[in-house]
Amino acid sequence: MNGVTDYDVLDLAGQEENLDRLCDINDRISKMEKEVKRLKKVKEPLEKGIKSMLENADIGITVGYQVDYKRGTTHRFNSEKLKEEKPDIFERYYEERPLRRFSIKRTETAGEEFDF
Repeated sequence: MNGVTDYDVLDLAGQEENLDRLCDINDRISKMEKEVKRLKKVKEPLEKGIKSMLENADIGITVGYQVDYKRGTTHRFNSEKLKEEKPDIFERYYEERPLRRFSIKRTETAGEEFDF
C-alpha cells in the first residue's frame, strides 16, 4: 500500500573514506543492538521474579525501594474492526503518509565495485 515502486540509487564510488566510517559506525550500532538484546534477556526473568513476589499487590516496599505494578487499562483504536464492519467510513478517513526507512545491511558483495 505504500505506492513506492522505484528507488533512487546513488553510486558512492570514490567515497571510500566515508563508507569505511559508515561501516565502522554500523558495526558499533550492531554490537550495541546485540548487547541490548542480551541485557533484555537478563532483565526479563529478574523482572518476572519481582512481579511474582508481588503476587496480587500493586505496590511492594522494601528498604530504599518501592516497586509499582499497578493495574490499568489501555485504550486502542481497532482499525481492523472498523475496516471490516464499516469499510466506507474506514476508506473516508484512511491516509497514506510518505516515510523513509533507514537500514544498513552487509551484502555478499560488500567491498566489490558495482556498475549501476
